Amino acid sequence: MKVNAEPMNKNLWTKWFKVGVFFIAVGGVISIYRFIFGIGAVTNLSDGSPWGLWIAFDVVIGIALAAGGFTTAALVYIFNKGKYSPLVRPAVLTAMLGYGLAGFSIVLDVGRWWQIYNPVLPGNWQGNSAMFEVAICVMLYLSILVIEFIPVATERWKKNEKGFLKSISSFIEPLLNKVILLFIILGVVISTLHQSSLGSLMLLAKFKLHPLWFSPWLPLMFLISAIAVGFPVVVVESTISSRAFKTKSENHLLKGLLKFTPWILGLYLILRLWDIVYYGKISMLLSTMGLLFIVELSLFAIIPIILLNLKSYKNNPGKMMNISMLIIAGLMLNRLNTYLIAFKTRPGWGAYFPSIGEILISAMLVSVLFVGYKVLANYFPVLTKE
Repeated sequence: MKVNAEPMNKNLWTKWFKVGVFFIAVGGVISIYRFIFGIGAVTNLSDGSPWGLWIAFDVVIGIALAAGGFTTAALVYIFNKGKYSPLVRPAVLTAMLGYGLAGFSIVLDVGRWWQIYNPVLPGNWQGNSAMFEVAICVMLYLSILVIEFIPVATERWKKNEKGFLKSISSFIEPLLNKVILLFIILGVVISTLHQSSLGSLMLLAKFKLHPLWFSPWLPLMFLISAIAVGFPVVVVESTISSRAFKTKSENHLLKGLLKFTPWILGLYLILRLWDIVYYGKISMLLSTMGLLFIVELSLFAIIPIILLNLKSYKNNPGKMMNISMLIIAGLMLNRLNTYLIAFKTRPGWGAYFPSIGEILISAMLVSVLFVGYKVLANYFPVLTKE
């Protein structure tokens, strides 16, 4: 669907942009140190704590928050809600950056990072492995997101470049337009597979994961929660980008997006409560971990469902942003609980807490997301100025 998008052509070197570049520089130096001297030189990981912040935050949370790409694409191209088409390009850009950074985080976290290509070798395929499925789907979906972004690049090059770039754009664009819908549908399918597989992976940790977070329904819970957070992520992305580039906010579209969210959150809430009752976990809610579970469920589902049904919140752009941030915070807490806080380390190794190096590299990845988004939206037709 054609949208009237334009490069923003704004001043890049604002205060926050410089802060982001600073964290990228610091994190880049630490990343090089990690690749030279090994993962143990930078992290607090051990045989008792095989994964930490880079997996729980950078990968698991990062992939979940990139769900806005496939949920918005599905809404427009599969469910034929064409009025939301101006939101697709920025959502795809956010997802592309998010998946790229998640992939880099996996490279950081793998001990023998130079063998990261091993899963793609036919002799190493493991059809029964959830981790193999996640690895393949992340690589495939990242490739699809790049393909979905190519028309944005060719649109600029056709208008503003001469010679090779203009010629190759004129050649690629009509070919890609004929098959782009196939890639969009394929991307939606692959996303549903690996969003759920991140939950499937924790089915292997039945005796390590706290019962409040372990459930046979984890794959479905992870998928529904990722879908639920997709539209709130688009709301936050759109609101921040409109402030950064000083453009008019797309509040009429964002309001429409959030009307779907309470239904998805309601489905997730019913599933979580049913799991608690059916498997006899109610008494666990009175413990410290039970309080953490209640906080998580309140942030992610209970409070947002109530607020999104209040007229004063549905029609207020600032409050829509706050609700969306609340949902994102709840999703982040859920993934941190499942992969880190409620996950028992090996006895005798002590508790895990991320090192300064891990924190700074995570800050670098977040900064790359914001800086990369601003650079690409500034020079390519991603956003509409209306």
